[in-house]
Amino acid sequence: MSELQEAGQDEKNRGPKERIIHLKDLADVSESEKKVLSYFETARKLGASDIHFLISESIFKVRMRIFGELQTVDEDQPALGYSLCATAILSMADVTETSFFPQREQDARLSPQLMRKIGIFGARYSHRPTGDGLIAVMRLIPDDGDKVPTFKQLGFIPEQIRLLNIMLRRPEGKIVLSGPTGSGKSTTLRSACRVYLDDNQGRHLLTIEDPLEGQILGATQTPIICDKSDEDAVKLAWSRAISSAMRLDPDAIMEGEMRDLISMMSTTYAAQTGHIVLTTLHTNSALGIPERMITMGMNADLICDAQLLIGMISQRLVPTLCPSCRIPWEKRAPELSDDERDYLERHCNKDSLCSTDNIWFRNHHGCSECNHDVIINGRKRGEIGKGLTGRTVIAEVIEPDNRLFQILKTRGKVAARKYWLENMKGISRVEHLLRRINEGLVDPLEADRIIPLDEDERLSIDDV
Repeated sequence: MSELQEAGQDEKNRGPKERIIHLKDLADVSESEKKVLSYFETARKLGASDIHFLISESIFKVRMRIFGELQTVDEDQPALGYSLCATAILSMADVTETSFFPQREQDARLSPQLMRKIGIFGARYSHRPTGDGLIAVMRLIPDDGDKVPTFKQLGFIPEQIRLLNIMLRRPEGKIVLSGPTGSGKSTTLRSACRVYLDDNQGRHLLTIEDPLEGQILGATQTPIICDKSDEDAVKLAWSRAISSAMRLDPDAIMEGEMRDLISMMSTTYAAQTGHIVLTTLHTNSALGIPERMITMGMNADLICDAQLLIGMISQRLVPTLCPSCRIPWEKRAPELSDDERDYLERHCNKDSLCSTDNIWFRNHHGCSECNHDVIINGRKRGEIGKGLTGRTVIAEVIEPDNRLFQILKTRGKVAARKYWLENMKGISRVEHLLRRINEGLVDPLEADRIIPLDEDERLSIDDV
């Protein structure tokens, strides 16, 4: 029995001894590399954002996240799954490990040189053990050259684009973008960097990224270099990178993520000392950004300053409909349940904003325009598309003033939201979504799973 077969058997009959696999244990590394790269190439052609290797006692499944949905594209024996994961860690990473540990968490960045041979800018690898095997996820970073999408192409509406442009013309301050993993934050950051550079000729924009998320022509892009398996080393590397960046004469800094209190304090200092800072934070709303920073240890009076925190953005991605096979309201409505129909009639009929007469729905069978075959090793393994053609941004964009921050500090997030919507003419993400629904671009039932259509109603209050 080979080491890899033993790894699979060990997951089935897990004992106290940990299985460790080395490069010499792999039977045919070059063939395994080709197999991994073939999955990446297929993912690129299909527009997938992630590849999942799911290994259990009895089967190895390959799944790809396409337009936000996971689809199984291949199945094989568990031993092959372990072989491919081990190959990715031991042979294909930019900083190769000496050992593959199927019973521990491991992270890596796959070699950019390998990825770019198949038209991908880069990829991140992460795995952890499951109850009966292993799950590995690889996040693709597409290679679009320096063709960074515009805010309009991403899906932002004119009122939001105007605010974003105002923020990026400020001489200093911090702009924070929030959203869950896979919500397109990195792409929006690149677009913001592009706008900043185009509007500020002769300025120096320096980025700190882990890993580099795509080319930004005219920017100085720097990666984080450290042992990614050591969390303390990662934190220290981020802190040192930001301190180092301040000595490299930047006018603006793009930091990929505020990971902890140290990085928050460092970027705040940069914004206080005359720099534009672009960064991201994991929280569920734009108005939740100050709250999240405060709970992580930042001083509320420091953060709630409209001269310091000049932009707060929250975004999600929702799937877009195929215009060739989408289904109109009058045809789909009779098939809806009473609850679904009542829900849509209540929340999608808004004066001058949205009408159910303009609603379209997804055709789950798809058509020749949106369906594409999944070909693995010359064999058709399924179809993708099925009524969808891509995804679009749905966002909230806030350029705060000190009155907003005062209400946020003294009366809370709900009251601050009411002030933003009513006194600052804020556009909620539900309103943004309803515009796209009214255009026939988005299925309301599909989008409701990402941004509930009743969210504004649930979050509203009668008075401040």
